[in-house]
Amino acid sequence: MAGVNWEKAYHDLEEHIEAIMRETSNLVNNASPKLKLNDVYITKTDSLDVIIDATGERMEYAIDLIDRKGKMETIKTGYQKSNTFSFDIPDGRYSITAYAKESAKDNSRVFEKISVNFKRVQSNE
Repeated sequence: MAGVNWEKAYHDLEEHIEAIMRETSNLVNNASPKLKLNDVYITKTDSLDVIIDATGERMEYAIDLIDRKGKMETIKTGYQKSNTFSFDIPDGRYSITAYAKESAKDNSRVFEKISVNFKRVQSNE
C-alpha cells in the first residue's frame, strides 16, 4: 500500500481512541438490559407455585397452564406485574408456558415451555 502515511494515520488514531473508548463505554453501561427469560421455578405442595425469573425493563409476566389429560380447561392468566403465580389444581400432568415481556414494548415477548407432573401432597401424609 504505497502512498499511506502510516505515522500520521497512527497519530490520528491515537488522538481519537480515547473518545471512541469513552463513547463505547457510555453505550454499553447505559444500554437497557436485553429481554431474556432466565428461569422458571416451580414448587409443588398443596398448590402449584410458579416464579418467572426474567431480565428486562418494566417486566410483565403471564402463564398458560394446560391439563395434559384434558380434564380441566386451559388457564391463561394474562399479563401482570408480579412474577409469582399460584394455582389450586387437581392432581395430574400439566404443561406450563411462561411468558415475560417488557410492558413498554407491545410485541417484545419471550417464553419458555415446561412440562410438569403435579401430585397433590396431603398435609397428614
